[in-house]
Amino acid sequence: MAKKLSKRAMLKRHVLTHKKHYASLVLLIFLAFGLAEITIFAYQNFNSLIYPELPRSQLSPKQLINDRFPQSEQKNIPPIVEHGSRFQYKVALTFDADMTVGMQRMLKLGMVKSWYDQTIKQTLDRENAKATIFFTTLWVQTYSQEAKQLAQDPLIEIGNHSYSHPAFTKDCLGLLFLDDAKGKGEVFTAQEAIKKATGVTPKYFRFPGSCFDKTDLQYINNLGLKVIYWDIASTDGFNNDASSIIQTVESKVQNGSIIVFHLQGGLFAPKTSEALTKIIPDLKRRGYQLVTISKLLNETDP
Repeated sequence: MAKKLSKRAMLKRHVLTHKKHYASLVLLIFLAFGLAEITIFAYQNFNSLIYPELPRSQLSPKQLINDRFPQSEQKNIPPIVEHGSRFQYKVALTFDADMTVGMQRMLKLGMVKSWYDQTIKQTLDRENAKATIFFTTLWVQTYSQEAKQLAQDPLIEIGNHSYSHPAFTKDCLGLLFLDDAKGKGEVFTAQEAIKKATGVTPKYFRFPGSCFDKTDLQYINNLGLKVIYWDIASTDGFNNDASSIIQTVESKVQNGSIIVFHLQGGLFAPKTSEALTKIIPDLKRRGYQLVTISKLLNETDP
């Protein structure tokens, strides 16, 4: 009897051992697939995960054109708006609602909670401050309800920032480069998608990473869009020091300034909202009227 029980015990132990091995094998397979997913994701999207709009230098559009185009071509280049009138106490706060394929994937994988810092809009509302937001289509698709609300908000004007925030030229802040044909498709597709999602047709376009060539500028102009640059980069990207953002903006602002911020919050623009709570009241105390790009360029009624 004792020998028979021992065999049963051994059989039970054998079964339990196999179950443990099976469970371990399933876990290893799961981890392997997870690691493969992350590896493929990182490989495919590394460039597009690098945060856009971190200007390596404060080149003006004129300097950019001198740097990128022969003198003989410059007279035929469509205009780029860097600022408004230097004789009016108006300033335009602008925000880029960036979204690359990599950023969208990070959101879906739970690597980030959100790419929309709603406290920025709360500050604009509290201060009754107008602003212009440049939408990427991927951002609009991710936050469709919020995008429509923003587009219909009397404080907000919207612009086109491409479909998926690619590079329009090579060596553009690590962004994923698209050739001319695909780049043009990004602009046109974004224009139609933003209009369909929000009910508003953008009048302005901002290049991702401020990278462009003559063909890009001409195409944007042919679509009836104006290219909007800036004269103040707030340096809010990856910046954990709100005081440095405040100091940068307040030391450089002047009549007609266009200031660029980012709407993402979190990992990519962690202190934008905090900085704005000081910047906006300070600008108003100094007598600046905070307006949309249209109002800055006197393209809308007072």
